[in-house]
Amino acid sequence: MKQIVKVFLFILLTNSFVSKAEAAQARYPLGYSIDISKITAEKMQYVRSLGITHIELAGIGAMLDKNLDTLEVSAKWTRHILEVKQALKKSGIQVWSVHMPFSQILDLSLTDESKRQRVVAAHRNILKELLPLDPKIILFHPSYYLGLNEREARAAQLTKSVSELYTTVSAYKCQMVVENMLGPALRKGDVERPLLRTVEECRQLFASFPAKVGIAVDMCHIAEPEKLILAFGSRVKTVHVSNGAGDAESHYLPCDDRGRNDWNAIFAALQQVGYKGVFMHEAKFKDEKELVDCYDTLWKNYQLSLTHKKKKR
Repeated sequence: MKQIVKVFLFILLTNSFVSKAEAAQARYPLGYSIDISKITAEKMQYVRSLGITHIELAGIGAMLDKNLDTLEVSAKWTRHILEVKQALKKSGIQVWSVHMPFSQILDLSLTDESKRQRVVAAHRNILKELLPLDPKIILFHPSYYLGLNEREARAAQLTKSVSELYTTVSAYKCQMVVENMLGPALRKGDVERPLLRTVEECRQLFASFPAKVGIAVDMCHIAEPEKLILAFGSRVKTVHVSNGAGDAESHYLPCDDRGRNDWNAIFAALQQVGYKGVFMHEAKFKDEKELVDCYDTLWKNYQLSLTHKKKKR
């Protein structure tokens, strides 16, 4: 009888272990970035039929005066947001993230304090308009290009902006994230690259942010993005998926062999840190079906690599 009980417990524990392992290797929900002005009911129904379940709202800068002469969002955008809401409800597509706007003027790290405060206020106005779409993640760029030798001052200003916006974003029960930026070299001509250009700089700046501010890992902005994922662990709250080499805004389709990303290493890193978000594409494509087909290929290759590792053991 004791032997039977032992066997039964062994089977139970084994099945439990397998279930956890399988859960850890579950496919991620698929999403992609789309300009808010291009969202229609027909488009959303099409992408949902492909198996895409989430979107990131891009093109948000169009909602503001480009010179920030006014901080108000025009009434036409309020109407369009309601139309978008109906299109999403009809299709079942969910808004995962909002890519907040950025420019040389709309820069959260500006050293002119009055201008920085206007940028923060503009972001708040946009966010309030977008709340009816029920976004989960609010994504900010850390800065635009910087003047020479002003990095430390810009970092301090960014820290203030992040803290102020975190209060607003968290009050709306959304997750705030800041995205890493492209930076193969510090300088580009007579300017410096934006903030958060390396793993180390990300570590340094995030140490000054509120602890619950997450990172958005852009897989085109940095070589070997799996290293950034592993460095930030559970603080990785969303991703921008595309292929590249960390030296240009390539944003190739992940399956495009012009990029150098190791997708098996990236999937392994996401699994290791327990990433539970959307596989959010910010990549060039002609038809959304390419995103789905490419992801199927990447995931299949990753599963085959796991099987191969098990056999080698």
